[in-house]
Amino acid sequence: MSVKGLGAKVVFASTTIYEVYQHKEAIDRMARNEASKVTRIHHIGITVNDAQKAVEEWREAFGFEGKVVDLPDKNIRIGVVKVAGVTFFLNEHTDPARKAELTQGLELPVTFSGHGIVNKVGEGISHLAFETTDLDYMMEKAKKAGMKVMLEKPRDALEGICNFIVSEDAHIPIEFMQPVEGRKNPLE
Repeated sequence: MSVKGLGAKVVFASTTIYEVYQHKEAIDRMARNEASKVTRIHHIGITVNDAQKAVEEWREAFGFEGKVVDLPDKNIRIGVVKVAGVTFFLNEHTDPARKAELTQGLELPVTFSGHGIVNKVGEGISHLAFETTDLDYMMEKAKKAGMKVMLEKPRDALEGICNFIVSEDAHIPIEFMQPVEGRKNPLE
C-alpha cells in the first residue's frame, strides 16, 4: 500500500492498516501464551523527515487524529497517532548526524521481494516495540534462542526502560519496553 505523504511518498511494505491490526491480534494471542510477560504492542516506529507534516497528512488522508511531541533532550520529534488500538510513532530525528547515520550505506529506496521498506528519502518502518512486565526475562529468552541483545544494560525510554534485539536475528528491529511505576509517558 502506498501512502502519499510522510514527507514524500512512503510505502508501508505493502501492508494495510487492517493487516497490521490482524497481525496485532495474532501477536496479542502469542503474548498471552508467554505467561503474560508481553502485554501489548507498545508502538510501531516509523522514521519520517517531518513529524508534523506526517501527522497532518495522516489526518487529511485517513481521518486519524494525532499530535506531535518534541523531545529536544533526545534529539527527536515524535508524531503520535493511534489507529485501531495500535500506536504509531512517526519519528523525526532532529540531529542531522543521527539522520545521516540511519541511512548510511543504504542504497535508497530499499525493497525486499517487491515491497518497499525504506523510501528514497530514508523514511519507512523502523521497529516494533512490545511492552513487557519483565524486560530481563525477555532479553534472557532472546539470548537463549541465539539472538543478540543490543544494549548491555537497559536504557531509559518514555515511561520505563527498554532494550532491543539485533535486527539480523529478529528479522526486524524489535524493542521491548517495561514500564516503571510512577513514571508517566511524555507522549500521552
